[in-house]
Amino acid sequence: MTSRVQGGGPGLRTGLSQRPQLAPAMQQSLSLLRLPAADLQAEIARELAVNPYLRWRGATPVAGEGAAEALAAEPSQLQDLVAQIGLMRLPDTVRAMAIHLAADLREDGYLDTPLAEVAADLGVPLDVAEAGLAALQSCEPAGVGARNLPECLALQLADRGLPPGQAAQVVAHLEAFVARDWRSLGRTLGLDRPALERIAALLPGLKAHPLASTDRAPALVADLVAEPDAKGRLQVRRTEAAAPRLGLDADLMADPPASPEAADARARAQALVAAVQARGDTLERIGAFLLEAQADFVANGPERLRPLSRRAVATALDLHPSTVGRAVAGKAIDLRGRLLPLSAFLAAPLPQAEGPALAGFAVRDRIARLIAAEPPGAPLSDEALRGLLAAEGIDIARRTVAKYRQWMNLPPSHLRRRIARLRGPADSRRYGQTG
Repeated sequence: MTSRVQGGGPGLRTGLSQRPQLAPAMQQSLSLLRLPAADLQAEIARELAVNPYLRWRGATPVAGEGAAEALAAEPSQLQDLVAQIGLMRLPDTVRAMAIHLAADLREDGYLDTPLAEVAADLGVPLDVAEAGLAALQSCEPAGVGARNLPECLALQLADRGLPPGQAAQVVAHLEAFVARDWRSLGRTLGLDRPALERIAALLPGLKAHPLASTDRAPALVADLVAEPDAKGRLQVRRTEAAAPRLGLDADLMADPPASPEAADARARAQALVAAVQARGDTLERIGAFLLEAQADFVANGPERLRPLSRRAVATALDLHPSTVGRAVAGKAIDLRGRLLPLSAFLAAPLPQAEGPALAGFAVRDRIARLIAAEPPGAPLSDEALRGLLAAEGIDIARRTVAKYRQWMNLPPSHLRRRIARLRGPADSRRYGQTG
């Protein structure tokens, strides 16, 4: 197995190669697919500045700027992670794997794709994938690369100085910390009360989503726009931001390269133009499918969102699930003047005891609304919430209610009651707001 890291902007030309291997052009297409529109423009600007084989089609550069260099923006979260990984002392194969995993992260910093699946897709040993994940999880912000909430919280506690094993134990006993059950915790963790109180002081600073509220998150720029055709049906097309007018210099391409460096620049230019085109084609296919599959959601709002997973989209379009994940990450569609993230069209299925599966997003939204409307000082328990949902035809278990409530960072009823008493009636419903 070998690792290939070619010249150019970070994240553009990094991949693992082994027979069978991904072609460099395919590697670049996958990397560009992960980038939001603004980051795509910045990557193109950097290559334009050093590659004479690239030209704009027309007189106006992307985004209307006066020079390509003006497109270079603050590093994205992905670029920041790639830069951190690049500073680590790692074997080339592990570094390339860490960068590949960084490009597979969800917008909030979690990794959905199973490591065994990544290793199988790339044809590399599982231990290389595990080492790459360990490198990614050592990056800032702490918790990035986690595969679930407990792992995310444990990574943050380890970053704050707890041994990894102890951090995992603390996360497993969060309810006892909330209840300040020092005696039980002392027996379980083998720590005295002062040590437990020091750990408890760390807990309020933990984040459920390490990349969700970063100040460096770029504003969404529409990659796609949905417009009605002559019959009023919505048609999807890529925007100029997602389809920059990038081309090849015809005069230079007509002559053979004069040096190995020129040959490399020529190949990079051809691969970049092809990758930008492939990115736009893939986004249009996925956007059109999502719009059709979630037509009821588009017409009537979030409560009509139906279950739809990345894997289901991938199967319908004959794509890999990770390709769909990269395509929707950080992308948006302009729908009648309203900017919607593509990820909003996906919703995990939530089975019911009877009837069709529900969309998890819609259930979370309903739980948040019920909590927002609960009487001040008399919060609804998870069982009470389950009963109200059941009365509306949403048949889910109490533990599922609790899981979704925790996912939205809403405290349990006994804590909401305590908080309501401390804040007074005016602020008692604050935890029902999800933004």
